[in-house]
Amino acid sequence: MAAAGTAPAIITRASDNRLVVNSQGGEYQRIFERTVIKPFEEKFGVTVIHDATGTASQDMAKLRAAGGKPGFDVAAVLTPPEVILGGREGLLEPMTEREVPNLAHVWAEAKGLGSGFGAVHTIQYASLIYNKDKIERPESWADYWRPWERYGEDIRNHVIGYNPANLLSIFALLYAARLEGGGTDNIEPAWDILEQQKPYLGVVVTGSSEAIPHFENGQVWISPYWSGRAALYISRGLPFEMVVPKEGVFGLPDVAAVPSGAANKDLAFEFVNFRLSKEVQRAFSLAYHAGPGRNDITDFPEEFLSRQIATQDKIANTVWPDLATIGERRRDWTLRWQEVMS
Repeated sequence: MAAAGTAPAIITRASDNRLVVNSQGGEYQRIFERTVIKPFEEKFGVTVIHDATGTASQDMAKLRAAGGKPGFDVAAVLTPPEVILGGREGLLEPMTEREVPNLAHVWAEAKGLGSGFGAVHTIQYASLIYNKDKIERPESWADYWRPWERYGEDIRNHVIGYNPANLLSIFALLYAARLEGGGTDNIEPAWDILEQQKPYLGVVVTGSSEAIPHFENGQVWISPYWSGRAALYISRGLPFEMVVPKEGVFGLPDVAAVPSGAANKDLAFEFVNFRLSKEVQRAFSLAYHAGPGRNDITDFPEEFLSRQIATQDKIANTVWPDLATIGERRRDWTLRWQEVMS
């Protein structure tokens, strides 16, 4: 089997032509199956069983509980905090250009975010989105965290919150802390702000896809949201717009990894390599409206480039939060979030 792109063959024959790949549900599932899974099956003559369940943190919990044998061969949508911890705990296989030759084409600025145990294949950022038919364009993260100051009492019950099982919640809390001079090393200011915001929340969800019905029915008017999903739904007629607040945004790489107890590791690495091939990267990026992990795709449309991280200039200016600290402190932060929200 020739690997995708210019990579040499990794395996010559699959001892087992069945691969279990874990990713996400909703719109992501449909796009992932169409642009990645189906072409992989056709190219290599194998069967992919798609386990489209769980968030990245929930997948990490499965890895821990199963001692690296969670029942899937590829964890296709982890984030760096899970990859860092998974590598340290021996739950993920080391990953180099030997196993995944297309790692050579990953943005230099993003390669280290895989921590030697994963491949960065998609890059997004946590934008702020708003219903342009309901409120004025927000300018600051304070407009989300203290919405009454900008929009008055009309905004009550039209703000959405996210459970820290979704990294979007953690990023949003870090933005709150930064409003008061805090950050990853001092998130304490965020808890007072969350307490103040709580009466204005109309709904709290976990997965990003769970928020969409609340956007569509007009209940939610302002929200932090991943840039890929935001641009995707806006392109389909959602009356929202994306904003990069004046305080800036954090970048988020999505990472594919192979569990240490995967049943079909050779084919799993082949899948990750295929995920990084140039044609697959371009197809998925355009369909999902998210930046690619590769650095050599130069023919994206201008509208896409205006919204996503897909050029050397944008990747060089992307701010990455302290992902290792997030991984280490996330459990404590989640417990504190639950205390405030109870």
